[in-house]
Amino acid sequence: MDTLKQPVTYPSLQAFYSEDPRRERSGEADYGVHWRSDQGWASPRWRVSYIQATGEVYALELGGRSRVEVLGIVPPDDVPVGQVYYRTLDKLLEGWSDEGNRPLSWVRGRLDG
Repeated sequence: MDTLKQPVTYPSLQAFYSEDPRRERSGEADYGVHWRSDQGWASPRWRVSYIQATGEVYALELGGRSRVEVLGIVPPDDVPVGQVYYRTLDKLLEGWSDEGNRPLSWVRGRLDG
């Protein structure tokens, strides 16, 4: 699993999708909308998702700027397109829903691990 040494960011979800057409056509898995940046509790919330076709784990900033940050890449499982269960990433992010308001660094750490 890979986290990115230099964060890759996009100004919007549309800019992120339009750079690689596979992203728009791919199945995605959602890992919640209660993530926060590493700058503290007052920071905007983020949604974390996984794109099956590219293996990208990304965060979308909610409420305002709507920028996207690619957190890492996980090799896609050999599962049918559109299936919402992704064994590899589910195992890496095990426990993600147990406690709300986790920082995005928690995801990056799991992808590194």
